[in-house]
Formats: sequence, structure tokens, C-alpha cells
Amino acid sequence: MKLPLALAAAAAIVTSGSSLAFAASSGPGFADVICPQATQYVLAVGKMRNDDPPQKIYDVAQAAVDAYTRCSKEKLSNGFREAQHYADTRGGQFAVVAARALVALNRPDEARSELQAHRVLVQQVVDWQTETMTPGQGHSPGTRGEPDPTHDTNALASDHRPSMYRETAKAVVVAIDAVLGSINGVPPAAPAPAH
Repeated sequence: MKLPLALAAAAAIVTSGSSLAFAASSGPGFADVICPQATQYVLAVGKMRNDDPPQKIYDVAQAAVDAYTRCSKEKLSNGFREAQHYADTRGGQFAVVAARALVALNRPDEARSELQAHRVLVQQVVDWQTETMTPGQGHSPGTRGEPDPTHDTNALASDHRPSMYRETAKAVVVAIDAVLGSINGVPPAAPAPAH
């Protein structure tokens, strides 16, 4: 079974973006500097063709999704928000490819579940803004000589900028919604009979 040309569109989303880190993601010499553990999987996806079997496309795309999921967790645990946003957005891009392959394999429930999980992460990138920071500690302001952020001019005001990956994340959300819309025309699988 061949995947529809929509896979080509999803692959275009995978290799596009608003940052140079997204550019040329499957060209020769590509190396993901933010999530280096994902490089080999991105290169493998780049070698896929529309006429490859859906199971092979799913396996390769899912390996990339998993690599970016691990990277996201690592970046979050180290407090690197923008790097986490990058990983979540890239994971969402590859989740679209994996979900399309699942649909071609007649596994719409798995595709829906995959996309819904990644949509939440990517939407968080769209919605995220920097936060105001204060030099205060975890106890009540003013009780131990620390500044009161409501009256202290030393509180660091932020400009509440969105994530630098926001525009790409928006495009991924649109792609996810498009695939979810096509899946929703497919009735959910009946539950397995109880034995």
C-alpha cells in the first residue's frame, strides 16, 4: 500500500521551519546540534520514499519521535526551555509522518493517540512566553531582607516573548489537526471482546 502524497507534504514540514536549526535537516552532513542523539534518525527519515512500505516508514519516523522525546526530557531536566521547545516541535513533526503511516496500516486509533499526545506538547510551545523573574527566595518577601517584587525595582521584568520555535510549532499544530481531521472520519476500532 502506498502512502498518499500527503506524506511528501508532511516531510516538507519536517524539513522546514523558522530557524536555521531546522534547515537542511536531511541533507548530507546534517547534524542536529541541539539533539545530537536524533541525528541518525532524522537522516533515516530523509532516506524514506513515498513508495516505501508504511510499516517501514512508521518504524523509522517513530524512532525519530522517540529520540526527540528523550531529548525534550533531557533539556527540560536541565532547564533549557528553548531547546525543549525545539525537541517537542521536531518530535511533533515526525509524529505527523508516523501517524500517516499508521493510518496507511489501518491503525487509526494508534495514530490518533500519537497525534493527540504530541499536539499537547507542540501547543505548549505555541502558548509559551518568558516569565518575569525576581531575585527573591522561596519564603515571604521582606521577612529576611530579600526584595519584594511588587515594590522592588530590582525585580527583573521580562518582555514576555514567545518561544523562538512558535511559528514552526503553529505549522505543526495545523498539520496535526489536518491528520486528526482525516482520522476522525474513520470510526474508532471496536473494543476487543472480553474472554
